[in-house]
Amino acid sequence: MTQPIDDLRRMSDIEPRQSWAPFAPLPGRCRASARRMPGLRAVGAWAQTAALACVTIGAIALGTASSAEAQAQYPDRPPRVVVPFPAGASLDTMVRTVTQKMSEGLGQNVVVENRSGAGGIVGIGSVAKAPPDGYQFVAVANSFVANTLLRNDLPYDAFKDFAPVTLLGTVPHVLVARRGLAADSVASLVELARRTPDRITFASGGNGTSSHLGAEMFMRAANIRLAHVPYRGQGPALVDVVGGQVDLTLGNMPEVIPHVKSGAIKVLAIVAPKRSPLEPGWPTLAELGYPSVVSDSWFGLMAPAGTPADAIARFQREAARALASPDVRDRLAAQGFVPSGITPDEYRAFLQSTAAAYKQVIEAAKIKLD
Repeated sequence: MTQPIDDLRRMSDIEPRQSWAPFAPLPGRCRASARRMPGLRAVGAWAQTAALACVTIGAIALGTASSAEAQAQYPDRPPRVVVPFPAGASLDTMVRTVTQKMSEGLGQNVVVENRSGAGGIVGIGSVAKAPPDGYQFVAVANSFVANTLLRNDLPYDAFKDFAPVTLLGTVPHVLVARRGLAADSVASLVELARRTPDRITFASGGNGTSSHLGAEMFMRAANIRLAHVPYRGQGPALVDVVGGQVDLTLGNMPEVIPHVKSGAIKVLAIVAPKRSPLEPGWPTLAELGYPSVVSDSWFGLMAPAGTPADAIARFQREAARALASPDVRDRLAAQGFVPSGITPDEYRAFLQSTAAAYKQVIEAAKIKLD
């Protein structure tokens, strides 16, 4: 029984530099911990196993700390927001106003890139293929949802290839008429349309656009028929109403206000739950007896599917802060925007409910793209 003990004693007398040489590269705390373990100088294999375990735990802790540090430093370069429509449109205006303020909170400039084409599909598709690294975002509007119900040739799936970030806000639609139309109110318009079905023309930004869907809702609610004239964008549609070539349109509030003030067109109603503080004299369709009609332009942010949740949460928080700041809120309100800033989960629910409403109108009106 004494032989094993004597062997251990002889092994314990080995020169420390030699016995602990295999652990020289290890962190000091691991070497110290191994030395303090009883008998490990005698049983080198046990000591090595213990030391390696210590290193493994240390590496995990270091990795966790590095990950937390990386999250704390996000973003460490400028994020990019693609606007899939030309500069100057309502979506572009809102995105630039909000991201300018967001840059202050993020500590990085948010780069806004206009990439238009194919009704927004080109720009949206480019972000669908972008790396989900937390630095790629795209601004979207109503067509982002409507196109999924109207087209089968999209290079992306709106609900599978993207992650919701936040709803930036909405812009009420305003039902406006050319100056010479023999109707100065919704009631007189409905009466005229019933006497002359399919004779009054209605301009939209194109088949399946928000202005088209809103008009279909109004026609069904009022039991009237208007002649639909689709344009390539809401801007040209409004121009032709101003010019008198078309009778009616549903225009974005910021875009119709200058023409209303100049007397080029007249307002019949604003399509909103309540009157706008910007133009409190404009009646709502709801108060005129059509509460089921909902028509507006909404603008939101999406990220490629797989984008880290922490990056999405940070971007949403900064967007919400920007939208709540007095200077941004006042600038947007002066143009007719209604700011939002809801959470990603709330935005997802909004997109799903919007898709359900659009589907009902599209199927009832048998809307198809040309």
